[in-house]
Amino acid sequence: MKIILTGKRQMEIQSSDDGEKPGPGEVRVKVLGCAVCRTDAKMWDRGHRDLTLPRVPGHEMVVTDDRGRRFAVWPGQSCGTCKHCRTGRENLCDAMQITGFHRDGGFAHYVTVPETSLLPLPDAVDTVTACFAEPIGCVFHALENTDTKAGDRVLIYGGGVMGLLTALAVQYVGGTPLVIERSRRKIKDAEPFLNAAGIGCVDRTDENTFDGVINACDDPVALGAGLERLVKGGSLGFFSGLAGNRRIETDLINLIHYRELSLRGSYGLTSRNMLIALDFLADRQSIVRHLVQAIVLPEQVPELMATVLAGTGFKYIVDFTETFITSENAAASDATADGQGPESRACLPDGSLCRDIIENIQPLDRRLLEAANKKIDGKTKPPGALGRLEELAVQMCLVQNTLAPQIRRKHLFVFAGDHGVTREGISAFPADVTGQMVLNFLNGGAAINVLCRHHDIAMKVVDMGIVPDLEDHPDLIQKKVAHGTRNLAREAAMSIAEAILALEHGMSVFLDAHAESPIDIMGVGEMGIGNTTPAAAIIAAITGISPARAVGRGTGLDDRGLGHKIEIVERALALHYPDPTDGFEVLRTVGGFEIAGIAGAVLAAASKNTAVVLDGVIATAAGLIAARINPDITGFLIAGHRSVEPAHAAALDFMGLDPLMDFNMRLGEGTGAALAMDTVEAACKIMTQMASFEDASVTGPAEG
Repeated sequence: MKIILTGKRQMEIQSSDDGEKPGPGEVRVKVLGCAVCRTDAKMWDRGHRDLTLPRVPGHEMVVTDDRGRRFAVWPGQSCGTCKHCRTGRENLCDAMQITGFHRDGGFAHYVTVPETSLLPLPDAVDTVTACFAEPIGCVFHALENTDTKAGDRVLIYGGGVMGLLTALAVQYVGGTPLVIERSRRKIKDAEPFLNAAGIGCVDRTDENTFDGVINACDDPVALGAGLERLVKGGSLGFFSGLAGNRRIETDLINLIHYRELSLRGSYGLTSRNMLIALDFLADRQSIVRHLVQAIVLPEQVPELMATVLAGTGFKYIVDFTETFITSENAAASDATADGQGPESRACLPDGSLCRDIIENIQPLDRRLLEAANKKIDGKTKPPGALGRLEELAVQMCLVQNTLAPQIRRKHLFVFAGDHGVTREGISAFPADVTGQMVLNFLNGGAAINVLCRHHDIAMKVVDMGIVPDLEDHPDLIQKKVAHGTRNLAREAAMSIAEAILALEHGMSVFLDAHAESPIDIMGVGEMGIGNTTPAAAIIAAITGISPARAVGRGTGLDDRGLGHKIEIVERALALHYPDPTDGFEVLRTVGGFEIAGIAGAVLAAASKNTAVVLDGVIATAAGLIAARINPDITGFLIAGHRSVEPAHAAALDFMGLDPLMDFNMRLGEGTGAALAMDTVEAACKIMTQMASFEDASVTGPAEG
């Protein structure tokens, strides 16, 4: 078996277990275990200019030869003759070839590597922990470049795997490390490691007496802050690349001049660094083992990539032997890979609507994929000439399990709810506007009414929990859970019972309408003053982006209001510390009733093989919740548009969704979904009504 990266966010599993044919000086070895690196996830997410596809990723591996000897693999292959190689800096070799990047890597049962890359594994180091040898070797390369030595006080920015390993390595060489990590959730997750190692980790410090600083995160702010924390003559190790196109204040750079600081880059590792890492592991194995998030089977790797990219856990180790994965580890990895945390199912009563819907959703049946692609390619056009329309047409074939998809009934639901967090002053509009806008919807005067009439979309408004009680209306569905949620900045937004009820109300809204007349495509929108705050909190909690990146201006906040809103989201996440893999817990602690209603409707729609068009950031946050509760729904989702709210792009990227349009919209209500539903219908008609080359007696493209 091998796992092949075939395109951006595209991975295939092939049953063939043949490695590349060995050339001179190479050897084919069996992979025992391979760690999933964030670099692998970045390649999956965005590719690389030097990456040639298809490619088998994986470079943090442990292998065995035909004599049963175990080895860690130095992933480089250098020329051995250039200036860099002759001076012991082969990591800078101009002709460097990297396993898992330039050549196939360790996400396979067998891999072909240079024989000189095999580093014998000490008997004292177990196979799982030995998968850390490559990243630890990178750490020792950074310490070597910054001349870190016994007695040095070293500040490390970033509490992920690399930051924590760096701290442990500093301690190993006799230094005193301190880790800075802004996420309190990460600090809490790291407690077993930190306690075992006796290493301090805080979310901020004002000390400026450090001999060395190493950045193990990509935040330019951390780099600047690190310069300020150094003593005269101190050294900053530029260990992690920075997020692109961010400016650093020149006044900070001037500190290098005034304090005679050293700034030293560090990239990759040498084979010598990796040998040091193996000795380190023999001594610190029990501590490093705390950074194993889960041991997983190869089949789980494609579904793990988004989680690894988000940086919400520690290190996943892929077991290619199926012998060192225990039943306990398998259960943990299944929960993580499926996005179904312990609370998601345990709190749902047997036989309840919520449990029945969640457990009976089936993923898209991809057996029609080849036939659908062949049909759309056979239309009277160059292959791919209709771009996203062709992708939509194929997706709708899979959703409806037919090569003749149809949109006969379009339905859009606007879910409404009020939020206790508005008492924190996070919106430019008063909370009363929620009820007033619902009345506007019912009177037909809002933008969503206009668009639904224009595109012949049936529309209903759902009261999930607005403050006022409204009179009955033909277009109003009464599903009020409570008169608004609680203030998520001070307590959980809803109780467990309320969260279950809100999900089930959303499910029943769709199911009742679908039973009346089958719905082929559903759009979801919302109304709720203040709801960009819970949406930002949800997206930050699940994707791992910072509140500062997640929070937008909503209804038009000024800079001061924006800063306050960021503080509220930070406070809420620090208070509740929701498990990012548990969609139900995230919803209950920082969600909203209308968000829960949308999530429930999405789950119910997927259970009936109905496509769902998400609107903006709030609806997409709800889709993210639904995908965490049951990841099989993602194939049914379509992103209507890209909102100007910053968290929207992060949520879409996390789910692998590309928006159909970008009109700089931020209204909500379902407006983006309404516009996109017509495009989906057009794609179906392209598949069913456009002539093929054979039908039209038109000569098709030449083969070969």
